[in-house]
Amino acid sequence: MSSSSHSIGGGRGGGGIAGVLGPCGACKFLRRKCVVGCIFAPFFDPEQGSSVFASVHKVFGASNFSKLLRHIPPHRRPDAVVTVCFEAQARLRDPVYGCVSHIFSYQQQ
Repeated sequence: MSSSSHSIGGGRGGGGIAGVLGPCGACKFLRRKCVVGCIFAPFFDPEQGSSVFASVHKVFGASNFSKLLRHIPPHRRPDAVVTVCFEAQARLRDPVYGCVSHIFSYQQQ
């Protein structure tokens, strides 16, 4: 799920830097301009980040996710992003149990 330390798809989002890198994966998915200081840019790269962000947006919503990230200290955000992405993807795979199905399977081992 994460190709570099604590970021989804590399985490090289542009953040609106004069179009040098383009929009981050989240802004690309939302079809909006990626501004400097975009809360999603450090975590969702332009190539693979939009597919991962799509699952987060579908389960939690972009607005709720950004509010959550703003309330988390910056040094804890990478772990929060990885966790929320995992939970969103698990919820899409198993709408009833979500990530709890993983816990159950580990308990059975």
